Amino acid sequence: MSALKRPGPRLAAAGILIAAALVMGRLGTDWALPGNIAMAAAAIISTIPIAAAALRALRSRTIGIDLLVTIASIGALAIGNYWEAAAVTFLFAFGHVLEQGAMTRTRSALTDLVRSAPQDAVLVRDGRTETVPTRTLRPDDVVLVAAGSSVSVDGTVISGSGAADESAVTGESMPAEKTPGDQVRSGTTLTSGMVQVRAEKVGSQTLLARIVARVEEAQDARGRVQTMMDRFGRWYTPAIIVLAIVVGLISGSLTLALTLLVIGCPGALVISVPVAVVAGIGRGARDGILIRGGEHLETAAKVDTVVFDKTGTLTTGHPELTDVVAYGAAGEEEVLRWAALAEIGSGHPLAGPILDAARSHGVAPGEVPGEADAIPGRGLIADVLDAEHPQTRHRVVVGTVELAGQELGYDKESDTAWAARTSARLAGGGATPVTVVRDGVLLGVLAIADTIRADAPPHWPGCAGPASPVW
Repeated sequence: MSALKRPGPRLAAAGILIAAALVMGRLGTDWALPGNIAMAAAAIISTIPIAAAALRALRSRTIGIDLLVTIASIGALAIGNYWEAAAVTFLFAFGHVLEQGAMTRTRSALTDLVRSAPQDAVLVRDGRTETVPTRTLRPDDVVLVAAGSSVSVDGTVISGSGAADESAVTGESMPAEKTPGDQVRSGTTLTSGMVQVRAEKVGSQTLLARIVARVEEAQDARGRVQTMMDRFGRWYTPAIIVLAIVVGLISGSLTLALTLLVIGCPGALVISVPVAVVAGIGRGARDGILIRGGEHLETAAKVDTVVFDKTGTLTTGHPELTDVVAYGAAGEEEVLRWAALAEIGSGHPLAGPILDAARSHGVAPGEVPGEADAIPGRGLIADVLDAEHPQTRHRVVVGTVELAGQELGYDKESDTAWAARTSARLAGGGATPVTVVRDGVLLGVLAIADTIRADAPPHWPGCAGPASPVW
């Protein structure tokens, strides 16, 4: 690898010198000397980092392609083959720059993961709160996580409730309800509510830290072909050097020995692997596919079955209202309107899709409910003012089938059974069902889902994917 942290400027300078030398070579014999000087300078500029890598390898008792390229370059310069010296070293260095560039681009995903890990946490101790660095936390510490804050540990909720955005860790865009006894992971964000979490794993033991470590390992892993090229270099390089010495001794011609070294330098073969890897990774990036290294790119050639995680791959990553199923005499817009009236004062993540759909269909509420009691993990009960009858208030329940069943009572088991069947059908299509009840009367069921992207195939054989928006 290049001895320079930023090999780009050096490689660009070598390329300019080679281009200038080629131009001067076409201007006539008067330009031959300046052209040779430019070509030799390009070879020297390209050889320096390769020679540095070869010396490092020799110190660790390793003979590789870097050494052969260095010797071939020096030999070519010695016998006046300036073009060969410049071409071999430039192409070799260019291959390494391409490989480094590809790895730098793929590290953006790792950077996002690292940034999602909070640096500070609110520690609860003896009834008081204190902001401390995350690295100082220990197992059994209790941390307070408020809405909008990231969880800093892997642990269990011991009090409070809220909804957590776990997409940074699991990829799932739909928020997960968290109540006492539920597990939470480092790197997830609490979008609503407030919870206290007892730490079980901290620092490098958390799920997020282990994911980061695995990504780093994957980026450093080399593919089978790349590994084979390294092994090839360890045998090929000394073989060519010994062969050149033997030919020089037999023929008595140093020029012939050096020529053999130059010819035997596998520049095209060495550059072929990193160029192929970079081309594959680059094409994948343009198509929205992140490939974390040559090893995984090679493995893709053997894949015969692909399983997609729908979130962010086949879907938009943002929940939307996809279905409104009315019950009895209620109309679809009526179901949506009452659900929106109840949710307008709610901070729950699923309230947004309901309110957005109500606005787009002209039934958005202008009132704020008098009272709205959130029931963690189940829904909410709101006291809603009827705009058409200002003196009348309504009790609206929006939430799970279980919550709706309690509201409907035993005398309406058939209504509850219908809501359960409808909810199961919608959930089977990848949606989150929300049942709406007003004053003890079932109005219908809403479906909220992470919808399929417009550029994703609408149907996959044998796959029941997430719903597409119909509202």
